Parts: sequence; structure tokens; C-alpha cells
Amino acid sequence: MVQRARIPVLLLTGFLGSGKTSLLSKWLRAPEFSGSMVIVNELGEVGLDDRLVQFSSEAPVLLENGCACCEAAEDLNATLERLFWARLHRQIPKFEWMLIETTGLADPAPIVAAIGTNDLVAERYSLAGVVTTFDAKRGPEQLVQHPECRSQILLADVVILTKADIADPTEMSAARAAIASLRPDALILESANGNLPAALVAQALRERESVDRDIPSPVADHSPDVTTAFAAMPAPVAMDDIVSSLGTIMQRYGKRVLRLKGLIDAIGEAAPVVIQAAPGEEIQRQSLAAGVTAGKTGFTIIAQYVPAELIARDLLSMLPQAQSNEATSIFPARARG
Repeated sequence: MVQRARIPVLLLTGFLGSGKTSLLSKWLRAPEFSGSMVIVNELGEVGLDDRLVQFSSEAPVLLENGCACCEAAEDLNATLERLFWARLHRQIPKFEWMLIETTGLADPAPIVAAIGTNDLVAERYSLAGVVTTFDAKRGPEQLVQHPECRSQILLADVVILTKADIADPTEMSAARAAIASLRPDALILESANGNLPAALVAQALRERESVDRDIPSPVADHSPDVTTAFAAMPAPVAMDDIVSSLGTIMQRYGKRVLRLKGLIDAIGEAAPVVIQAAPGEEIQRQSLAAGVTAGKTGFTIIAQYVPAELIARDLLSMLPQAQSNEATSIFPARARG
């Protein structure tokens, strides 16, 4: 019997703000992952990560809203099956890799298990590995506080220790120890400034092809009292106002902000700007390529123990441009936990 070549699946996971999208965007420009199909899973009514990936590469991106681990296995399998038949019948370009980026609040165990529960999917796809990003500065604390983060490490074939450029040696050592305490056989790679060559990841996955994977039981509960909101900002805003307002928000709400990530039209900038804020870190900004159309602009906020909508309204109240624009609005997302 002729052995059919199966499409490798890379599952990219990692807690909120650990740098998954930045790495994925760069990998898709590398020859190792060229010709990939990408599924970006996001929590909230308005996604940003799928657009950031599309802005950075020509890879086709399929957006799946909601938490993938909370959906039925049939949903993921149906998507993979549909994409396979579309590929076979040349309705879409022939993709050589399937890359799935989960939301930071996803437990990867049900996703991994789902890939093997459908005969066609199991025959046509193979799980190349689970790659987990882990924040060198905040990861050990997140590991204790968020069960999803723990599951992401337990299932990892490769752990990418991110933010190595801003973490000090003590933090790096603590992060490595935290990973080893749960997954001592995982390969740990380091990423600085949001960079890690795709060739290293591809090689690491090839070297671990024969490693047996024990799938842990899905987490019993997600992190409690998590909500999301999207604060639309259709009008151009002043960068100084944004930076000042975000600084106030992070000071006011601190660790209750799990993720704050925005795509805005900034006054005086030729291209849309991606802005991210995290507790205890400097505000990050990155301009996209000139000529890119941003589409819906604004900030996605994911918070715990305080309504994300409250934070979104607080942010908008500090921006003169937002107050004078009637089109600015809040889109609260589903609560979790």
C-alpha cells in the first residue's frame, strides 16, 4: 500500500501576551513555513491577530472566533476536512503546512486530541508538534495563576522563552526552572526582540518526531472572571495621547489587564501602528508596511476580576479624539469562567 504524505500541523500556543503572533508573522516569511495555511483563534468579537498575520505575510488566514478548546472537536475536524478537500480540488492554493495559533486562554489538550478523532483528518494530517511561547518575565507567575498556562507547558514539545532581551538573568533562570518542573523533556529555545529563526523551530520539531506525547486531561476550569471588550477607534489619534493614556490604564489596573493590544491610525504616521501594553513593561509599538489598510481599528482588552468594558471606557475617556467621534464604540465580548 502506498503511504500517503500527510500535512504537518504545528499547534502554536502560549498565554496572553507571550508573543505568539509576532513569531508566527515572521515564520510565515521564512522558506521553512512558506506555503502554509493558518488558522488564528481569537477570543472576542473583533480580532486583531489575524490581520496582523496577514499584514506580515501572504499566507491565507482563517479566523476562528472564540476559544478553540471550548468548541466541539467536530468543529476543528470539520474545518480541517473542508480545507483538505478544497486543497485537493484546487479551490485554494496547495498548502504544505497547517499552522494553528490558539488564543492565549486555550487549553491545547482537547485540540490535540481532536486531530486524532476523525478518520479523514487522522489519515491526511499529522501533528508535527506543540510549540508553546512562555514569557520570561511573567510566565512563572502566570503558571501559578492560570490553569491554561500550565496545560500549555505540559503539552509542549518545544517551549520558546520569549522576551529574553528584557528579562534579567534571575528571571531567565526562574522561567527555565518553572518550565522544567512541569515538562523536563521539553526543548527550550530563547527569543529576543520577538525573533527566532523558523529553521530552528522546524529542526526542533523534526528531532522530536519520535517522542511519545502524553495528552493531559483538559483543565477542569478556565481562569475565572475573564471578560473581553473591543474599543473601536475609527478616527486618527495622537501617538502621545495613546501612550500617556495606556500608561495611566496600566498603572490603574495593573495585573488585572491580561492583554491590551491595539491597531490604530496614528496622526502623522504613514501606516497603521500596532501597540501593546503589559503590566510592568514598556509600551511597545510597531508600524506596519506603508500602504496597508488597517480596516477596523481600536484596542482589544482582556481583563480578569474587573470588567474589560470598564477599562475600555476608561481608556476612551482619556482620548480627546475618541470623545469627539460619535462612531467610537465598545463591543463587550463573552465572559468566561
